[in-house]
Amino acid sequence: MSTNVKAEMEQLIAAYSEIEGPSVKRPLTSEIKRFVSYLLASNGKISDGEAEFLGSLLGREITSEELANYITAENIFSKEFSTTIPNVFKRNIHNTAASYCYVNTLNRIGGEAVISDKKADRDEVDAFLAYINMLCDYYNEQNADDPIKFNHITDEDFKIDGDTAKAAEEDETLEELLAELDGLIGLDSAKRNVHSLLHLQSIQMEREKRGLPKIPMTNHLVFTGNPGTGKTTVARLIARIYKKIGLLSTGNFVEVDRSGMVAGYVGQTAIEVKNVMDSAKGGVLFIDEAYALANGLSGDYGMEAIETLLKRMEDDREDMVVIAAGYPKLMEKFIFSNPGLRSRFSKKIHFPDYNPEELLEILQYMVKKQSFTISEAALDLAYEVLEKKYETRTENFANAREVRNFFESAVVSQADRLYGKENLTDEELCRLEVEDFKYNELMIE
Repeated sequence: MSTNVKAEMEQLIAAYSEIEGPSVKRPLTSEIKRFVSYLLASNGKISDGEAEFLGSLLGREITSEELANYITAENIFSKEFSTTIPNVFKRNIHNTAASYCYVNTLNRIGGEAVISDKKADRDEVDAFLAYINMLCDYYNEQNADDPIKFNHITDEDFKIDGDTAKAAEEDETLEELLAELDGLIGLDSAKRNVHSLLHLQSIQMEREKRGLPKIPMTNHLVFTGNPGTGKTTVARLIARIYKKIGLLSTGNFVEVDRSGMVAGYVGQTAIEVKNVMDSAKGGVLFIDEAYALANGLSGDYGMEAIETLLKRMEDDREDMVVIAAGYPKLMEKFIFSNPGLRSRFSKKIHFPDYNPEELLEILQYMVKKQSFTISEAALDLAYEVLEKKYETRTENFANAREVRNFFESAVVSQADRLYGKENLTDEELCRLEVEDFKYNELMIE
């Protein structure tokens, strides 16, 4: 870890101590610890290097197991945490010198945290950018009259001692990326399709190197499937794989939905789409619930977004991949809403619902990554519940998200069971029993 980062943290504590007194050190340090822990937990894995980084920052030894237990106990991996404004920052927001220093210091600390394991994981980088930009927005809103404002931080601004997060990803090999793809639970047909796309692109690029004609074809894709079937995860991997083979220049990943592309006034939608496309150039633009762009309502500007999108998809086809995703039937309707869409999106990859065995495997993965264990009886009950959920599923079945909610409900039930019990052991704190899943069982009856 850079000694400068620890020094900056100490300077931040000193600045707030002058405002609130020495007692602010503990809550401020806690906010920084929670922030770093959230970033490190965002990809579902805690390494020894990451725990060592946090320990060095706080001035004491922390093991990866201790860090994982802390993250679970504090529910730091929850979506709610990612939108929570820290208390010390919030109550001193109008002290612009201190709050400006707060954002800049967390920017530096977070930047080093996500490469503390020598690799900038995409999920960690995205969590970092989202959280820092949330603080920037809050600062700007609360200090609207102040001439100093924060601009949104992007991949290009994300630097650690002069190196960008993208540079940290250069150590990834194609073999490692494909192993990460193949290691995903289920998704067999999607994996085969991605391998096939890679083979095609590699041969196309080899033909081009040898001066042979390049077969004209679009690289844009349609992903169909219900929520939680891994569409976004695979799209992120495609961005990194295509960057690695040289098809895309940056490999950055931009996710957007209708609200980020369609404005409420004539002429503004084209500007919104242009801004989104500019940010995605060199990488992958992932449009979630893309069918919402073509809702067919009178006075709607969705078709303006589509027309602008189509032109840029053609103009930037050599250095951008657009992936439109959504429910199968709605995406079929979307593609046939405009002839241009049919020609631009010629390749479709379907992501089927996870079967009960795969849902259980996802649950076991979540249990393990949060340093829990699960009894055999609880595992049997969990399978029974997940099987019933699968058999009674509707088109809104949330797949992996359903499992995540199922797991988090069990953690809440475990907390209710253990609360007030004295002399708890580490094993008890990390053990899920059959009674922790009974509430989930009742939910579906």
